[in-house]
Amino acid sequence: MSKIDKLSISGVRSFSPISRETIQFYTPLTLIVGYNGSGKTTVIECLKYATTGELPPNSKGGAFIHDPKLCGEREVLAQVKLKFKVPPDTTYVVTRSLQLTVKKTTRSQKTLEGTLLTDRAGEKNSTSSKVIALDTAVPNALGVAPAILDSVIFCHQDESLWPMSEPAALKKRFDEIFEAMKYTKAIENLKMLRKKQGEQLQQLKIFEVQEKSNKEKGEKCEQRSIALQNEIADLREQCEKLRHEMQTAEQNARELHEQANSFLGIVNDLKLKNQELGIWQKTLQETRSRMDELDESDDQLQDALTHHEDRASRYQQDLQENISQYNQYQKDLADSRSEMQHKLAEQGMHQSDKAKYERQLTSRVEHIRQAAALHSIRGFDGDLDDRKVHSFQERIQKLLVDKKRELEHLQAENARDLDDKGAVIADLEGQKARHTQNRVFAKQAIGKIEKQIAALQRDLGSVEVDEGSKALLDSSFKDAEERLGQVSHDLQNADFDTKLQREEEKLQRIEVENSKLSRELVESTRLLSDRAQLDVRKTELAEKKRKLDTLTSTWSNKISSMIGASWEPSTIDREFQKAVQLKSQAYEESARKRDDTVQQLKQVQYTLSSSQAKAKERSEEIERCKSAVLGALKAADPTTEPSVDKLSLEIERLEEAILTLEKDISLYEHLKDYYLKCQKTLNKQNRCELCDRTFADAGEKSRLVRKIKEALEETKKEEMQTELAEYEELLGNLRSVRPRGELYARLMSEKETSDREIRVAKEREENIVQRVEEMDEIVRAKQEEKQDLESMSKSVLNISQTHKEIEQAEAQVERIMSQQQSSGAVRSTQEIHELQDSCAAEMRAVKNDISKLSSEKQRMRDLINSLELDRSRLSNSIDNAARQLERKKYFQSQIQDQKNETNKQREIIQQADLELTSIEPEITKARAIREDTLQRGRTKEKKVADERDGLAASVNELKLINTDIQDYLDRGGPSLLAANERAIESLDKTIKRNEKDMNDLAARTNKLKEDIASSSGKKKNIIDNLNYRKALRDIEKLEQDIEELESRNATEDYERLNQEANAWESQRHVKNAERGSILGSMKEKDRELGRLLEEWETDYRDAAQKYRETHVKVEATKAAIEDLGKYGTALNNAIMRYHGLKMEEVNRIAGELWQSTYQGTDIDTILIKSDSETATGRSSYNYRVCMMKQDTEMDMRGRCSAGQKVLASIIIRLALAESFGIGCGLIALDEPTTNLDRDNIRSLAESLHAIIQARKAQANFQLIVITHDEEFLRHMRCSDFCDYFWRVKRDDRQNSTIERESISTVV
Repeated sequence: MSKIDKLSISGVRSFSPISRETIQFYTPLTLIVGYNGSGKTTVIECLKYATTGELPPNSKGGAFIHDPKLCGEREVLAQVKLKFKVPPDTTYVVTRSLQLTVKKTTRSQKTLEGTLLTDRAGEKNSTSSKVIALDTAVPNALGVAPAILDSVIFCHQDESLWPMSEPAALKKRFDEIFEAMKYTKAIENLKMLRKKQGEQLQQLKIFEVQEKSNKEKGEKCEQRSIALQNEIADLREQCEKLRHEMQTAEQNARELHEQANSFLGIVNDLKLKNQELGIWQKTLQETRSRMDELDESDDQLQDALTHHEDRASRYQQDLQENISQYNQYQKDLADSRSEMQHKLAEQGMHQSDKAKYERQLTSRVEHIRQAAALHSIRGFDGDLDDRKVHSFQERIQKLLVDKKRELEHLQAENARDLDDKGAVIADLEGQKARHTQNRVFAKQAIGKIEKQIAALQRDLGSVEVDEGSKALLDSSFKDAEERLGQVSHDLQNADFDTKLQREEEKLQRIEVENSKLSRELVESTRLLSDRAQLDVRKTELAEKKRKLDTLTSTWSNKISSMIGASWEPSTIDREFQKAVQLKSQAYEESARKRDDTVQQLKQVQYTLSSSQAKAKERSEEIERCKSAVLGALKAADPTTEPSVDKLSLEIERLEEAILTLEKDISLYEHLKDYYLKCQKTLNKQNRCELCDRTFADAGEKSRLVRKIKEALEETKKEEMQTELAEYEELLGNLRSVRPRGELYARLMSEKETSDREIRVAKEREENIVQRVEEMDEIVRAKQEEKQDLESMSKSVLNISQTHKEIEQAEAQVERIMSQQQSSGAVRSTQEIHELQDSCAAEMRAVKNDISKLSSEKQRMRDLINSLELDRSRLSNSIDNAARQLERKKYFQSQIQDQKNETNKQREIIQQADLELTSIEPEITKARAIREDTLQRGRTKEKKVADERDGLAASVNELKLINTDIQDYLDRGGPSLLAANERAIESLDKTIKRNEKDMNDLAARTNKLKEDIASSSGKKKNIIDNLNYRKALRDIEKLEQDIEELESRNATEDYERLNQEANAWESQRHVKNAERGSILGSMKEKDRELGRLLEEWETDYRDAAQKYRETHVKVEATKAAIEDLGKYGTALNNAIMRYHGLKMEEVNRIAGELWQSTYQGTDIDTILIKSDSETATGRSSYNYRVCMMKQDTEMDMRGRCSAGQKVLASIIIRLALAESFGIGCGLIALDEPTTNLDRDNIRSLAESLHAIIQARKAQANFQLIVITHDEEFLRHMRCSDFCDYFWRVKRDDRQNSTIERESISTVV
């Protein structure tokens, strides 16, 4: 509720820059009086500049500032200060300063820094214009919009008639007053924000789908991880259980082995002691048989053997080394057994990996078959080797790349097509808009021209003089004297009565014709509904024909290419169905042929798979036969490279060797006797039994002795028997594998035929696969042709339906026309009106002629009576006739020009109608083509995208399987398993070899002991005596030890414990193998669990939270979009409601003020009309000031006088100020009496008095009246509201000054 207090002016316009003039504003009325040019309007300009920062109109170049030349300065400073108050206790002082500098040829105006001083309850604060925007801050403090200050409150005198300005300027003013742009921008921002939210919603929906997929994958991953953890826990429990069982078995086996080893020591000791006892007894017997007993003591005998100690020491050392070696063998055996357990565990793990690898191979084959069937890839239904798998991967990857490229190409092509079609539609729409606009402008121009022609016709009808009248006047004037004598004769010969009667009869005929037209108009009005219905039906018929033409022109070429060029709209449905049936039959026939070929392919693939299976079994059998034969041959002869072809030769060789050995064994006794005989001959006679020669050379004799000794060894026969047994065993093995060798030869001969059949079958399969792929393309092409044809069904149906509708519409038009023909021909109302206008024109012309004849008759009579009087008037009549003729010619030329312009505008309308009629089908056709292109493009894109997604899914799944398979191969799974098996086999051989070496070492040790005990030499007798004596003692002791060891029953316990230990060992090995398998499975599951956990941590850890957040964002965005739509609608409705209420309020106030102020009777009231229009999705208003005259609404602009303009503008500003100036009840009227007559001046003054009287109770109501008319002030009765007024005048220096005077001086 602000109000202004004081205004200080310095250096503005005619106000001196040296002094400062101040004016104080009162409530409710402030009067400013002064003669013209004194500077009254400058006060309004300063108020406007102080509050809005707007300079007055036409004040560029420093015109608003005091001219420096007047004060003899080069620079002038201007300043305006305004003090205003805002309840309850705030005072503002706004200061604005300007500077004008004059140079030699130029002037420069500069705005200096302004300030806004705020005094709030004694607390003062000054703010510079550099900190705040004064143009915004001051209106905000006043509580009124800048547009109200500019256009209503402080409206400049030059712009005071803006309510009567042209529509564009008026709309701009009212839009600023209603702040339409601010709300329009707000609504547009809401729409833009809603659009952006919609775009964001689409993106969020995509993200939601992705996050939902990730969430589901994460849940599956988590479930699988939990399942794997449970499985691993179960396997761990099983493994732990097996470990306990293994430990128990190992503990039991170790304990039993320890017990058995303890008994083994006893058994070995017993065995050794028995052997030793036997040896000692045998030695004792031999020694006793060959020795000579000596009587010397043992010491004496021992001294004799002193030189043999070294040899005995060596034997003893060898014995100790053998014992150490035996212990080392035992340790190595334990290590090998431990290593064996570890390798068995690894074997279980490798076997688990191999089982998974084989499952993945099977899964890959199955997936390839399913993918091949799904994507119509032929040739992969049978068995699949690595070549086919690799070929399938390349083919499906190539298909995926091709589909992606095809989709990208299709999308780009569809986008280009849509852009082209859209450009065509936009161009056509632009043409349509231009033609429509031209048509509207032409119609408006015709309406204006018709109004102008009507006015010109009225003016032309008021002119009663023509060229004949003027010529008559001229002739009368020239021949007045001559005609005076002839007037009577002319009057008699003129026959005016006959002419008048003829014209009256003609007038009666025209009136009868006019009455007939009136009755016909009544009849035409009665039949207007039928005619309107006929027009509607004709319009509909034309529209349907145009639609049919559009459809036909749009789809003619395409339909003709599909069903033939002989189709008609009446028969298109039947021909289309026939074409669809033919396409369906062609598609079914191609599909049937394709299916037959596919069946042939399946038969060939079945035959090929059967042959390959048999070939695989044959190859496996060949390998088994070859392995068995080669194994047997390798065992028979390890030194040579085995070959299956050598089997028969090896059997023959073994048979010959066996015969030789059997012969040698059978002759062994004879040879032994012969060698004994040779030995005796050699020992006794020192000669050879065979050649009967003596041995002079000791070396030759020693060789013979050694040979005889070897031949007489007891082990020789055993060795031959053993070798014979080995040969027989090898021969038996070779004979057992002979059938496999024969089978191998037979299978190898069959393999060539089988391989040839398989090659032929593969070639046939490839040919059939190629044929099937070609037929797939044919079927796909037929299917696309069928789908393309079926896609036209909607268009064909539209054409057929439109044709039927046209036939029905034509029948209805014929029916209505027949009804109208039965009731007789009736002209249209427009034709009747034109005939009535023609009759009216003829009636006016006839009446004009009658009037002329009567006037001429009366004139001639008056001429006879007073010819002199006519002569004096003839001059004036001639001048008047000339002016009337000029006016008539002007009117006629104007009418003709307007008619020409009307014809021109009608031609423009006709041309626009023709263009619109021709362009509408093109637009419809272009839209139909674009819609069809869009639908077809989307269909193709969806089809290709679905195929691409299917291929991508198959490729990804195949990649996962290949990754697992390749991972197993990269880890070296088969080689690790084979190496482990080889290691186990090697360890097993090592264990067996160690056991054999231990047994051999034990035998050698025993033999060494025997060698030590049975030493021979030259002093054998002494040794035999010593040994005999010692043997007697040892035998006695051994017998005691044996008796003691036998009493323990160690052998049975050892065998029993050894069997139990072996059983526990076997159980431990079984458990270890089971544990190894479980460990391998557990390790594999652990790897899978690790991969899942890593995948979960990387991709799915926050999937649920992200999905929840995305879902919340989607729902929130949906709600925001809905709320923005509601808010935009509510805001738009509120704005329209606010606009309607304000306009209603303004019109009510303006109507009341007009009725109480305007003293004329030609205008009842005024009002502001706001016509709503919708453009670009938002409402806007066009404004015009109207006047009501006898319930007729007319635009005031162009139809009212200057005084009416001034009064209407003042009243509209008062109404706007009262409606929009609630926060600032201020208005300034600058020279409100301009162009007003006395009555309206008095009435305006009384209205202002009433307004002040009604609103003076309002604390901030201030009316500022600036006028030079003191009479107007007296009519206002200003003394009722103020005691003083301000007078603006010029001092002696022609500078404006402001002085306060008493109101009594003017009232």
